[in-house]
Amino acid sequence: MLAGIDLGGTQVRVALARSDGNLITSVKTKTPLLGTPQAMVDWAAAEIDKHRGREKVRSIAIGAPGPIDLKHGILVNPPNLPWRNVPLAAMLSRATGAKVHLANDADMAGLGEFHRGAGRGTRNMVYITWSTGVGGGLIIDGKLHRGAHGTAGEIGHMIIDPNGPLDNCGQRGCLEAFIGGANLARETGHSAAELFGAAAKGDKHARMVVERAARYMGLALISLTNAIDPEMFVIGGGVSRSWALVEPTIVGTLHSSPFIKPARRPRVRRARLGDRAGQVGAVEWARINQ
Repeated sequence: MLAGIDLGGTQVRVALARSDGNLITSVKTKTPLLGTPQAMVDWAAAEIDKHRGREKVRSIAIGAPGPIDLKHGILVNPPNLPWRNVPLAAMLSRATGAKVHLANDADMAGLGEFHRGAGRGTRNMVYITWSTGVGGGLIIDGKLHRGAHGTAGEIGHMIIDPNGPLDNCGQRGCLEAFIGGANLARETGHSAAELFGAAAKGDKHARMVVERAARYMGLALISLTNAIDPEMFVIGGGVSRSWALVEPTIVGTLHSSPFIKPARRPRVRRARLGDRAGQVGAVEWARINQ
């Protein structure tokens, strides 16, 4: 039996699955209610024990926000959790007796969409999560690509304009600085949900801001297409709920490139798994590494 955990600043989800990756059950709770890393580990271990029946859980993967020390399974400094340098993999392994793998949450969501979501049937796919921030996961030749240091897929920190606004990462003009929900909220004085809601209702200023953000995403897809040559982009995260607003501009901008001929244009799809992508992908990673 396998388990996948999706750890976020708001919620933590635990899924159990058979050895083939098919989910049996899923439970969730609010992360702030748990408080400490040890409390989260204790809760997850108890839920796994409760739902596993007589079968032993042999492999567990945790998708968590970076930065992460992948080699040692340490959660270093997540932006939305007050936890620092937590040896999460070792803690959960001690609590469950299973082999535990700590991985980037966007990578896990991308893996979930690749195996069981919008990316099924592809071999080369780029997953992009567009929400408070912008992240990504790269699937190359059917495998998750994590790079030399485990940090591949930081799509939000591609530089769109070196003279652009300062991003939290310290660079200027990052994609995330232009289109991340938190930055759009600072710019407009409205939450991202309010902004996109106003745009959907026809507010001209909100529509302009949303279309500009979608155009920047389209420009990022042009660069990614030229660098990676994927078959498909899959876009998830909170903004994907406003797909009808952003999709025409994203696709139109991508198709405007005279260098990317129609024969090699990647498809652009909305993610299918929604909030389940992270736990589904974590189960897949546990299966691959069992």
